[in-house]
Amino acid sequence: MRRSPRSVGGRDIQSFRFSATGKRREQKIVVFDDSIGRDQWAEILAECRGHILRELPLVNAVLVLVDDDEIADVQALASSRSGVVRVEDDIDIELAHELGKVSWSPRFREDIPWGVKRVNIGDANQTGAGVNVGILDTGIDQRHPDLSRNVKGGYSAIPGIESASDDNGHGTHVAGTIGALRNGLGVLGVAPKVNIYAVKVLNDKGSGKLSNLIDGIGWCVEKEIRVVNMSLSSSVENQTFRDMVQNARKAGITMVCAAGNRGPGSNSVGYPARYVESIAVAAIDQNDKIADFSSRGREVTLSAPGVDILSTWPGRKYRKSTGTSMAAPHVTGTVALLLEADPGLSPSEIKSILQASADRLDGVNQDEQGAGVLNVAQALSRISKKRTRGASVMGVAT
Repeated sequence: MRRSPRSVGGRDIQSFRFSATGKRREQKIVVFDDSIGRDQWAEILAECRGHILRELPLVNAVLVLVDDDEIADVQALASSRSGVVRVEDDIDIELAHELGKVSWSPRFREDIPWGVKRVNIGDANQTGAGVNVGILDTGIDQRHPDLSRNVKGGYSAIPGIESASDDNGHGTHVAGTIGALRNGLGVLGVAPKVNIYAVKVLNDKGSGKLSNLIDGIGWCVEKEIRVVNMSLSSSVENQTFRDMVQNARKAGITMVCAAGNRGPGSNSVGYPARYVESIAVAAIDQNDKIADFSSRGREVTLSAPGVDILSTWPGRKYRKSTGTSMAAPHVTGTVALLLEADPGLSPSEIKSILQASADRLDGVNQDEQGAGVLNVAQALSRISKKRTRGASVMGVAT
């Protein structure tokens, strides 16, 4: 199996889309046993037809481009003792949002969006300072005046695209809710001094592949990013998808995910929100009603504002958007505040604090709201009480 130009920069991949016999190729993920070193992957696949596109070390795998005949070569390895564990589909990933209709030109005074007000930040001293947040999305407009000082870097996991800039708008909108600056103009984010990293895993149409997501999460692990926002979703999964989430969690990353916009039907939470390692966020409107589109299911962790959310938009603009994509960043910003207050918090502790401090909505099923609506002040208060109890115990021991 040869390495295509895509594996070393992403150029001219279209020339490999069809095999010599005229059959269309598709992307597959080849997963190796944990005992197989990265330096052995290409050697194991050397006799197979097709092309290696990229390595995915987070899940001990490579992405390949093969047709029906060529994939048989790789699948044969999986049934032998070669070190290949399985071959799986490179699942489609898409945005989890519904775009609003109204946009604005630059705003010359700063507004606190209703969603930021609703989650009750109160008089919190925390601003997210020093906490690294990865936004896995369509990229970010790093020149936006309400974001520029907080965007510290980025990475594109889209083959052939070097820049992590936003060619869709969705990622920039998410970034504003998380960390728009307190600068007297535009909007204010939940964590206005957070370090934001743009991780581009979705294209200008808002679509991508599981392999993009794996690559992006792997980059976050390398950069020691503590929390990621994934306002994206898929209705299908596989073991490689699950391994990605589990390995990210083991690396200490808190994953905040949009529950999905497949409501009001039951059991409709998408992936990766559906995994127990994730924090799955449903959406409420300004009347504290669960949004009709918000996905339902026992996997919902908690709820946050997700209807008519005003935030940043590429080109120095601001726009209202609707969806669980807009709810999740309220929680991500809050996680940054919690980590600033207590950098030692684990992902499981953060999830427990968010659930225990949420405001439960009367008459609403848990499958719709999770533990309730995000309450930032109460979440931070729990950390303060934890510190007080710890200090008391230390005092007794002394």
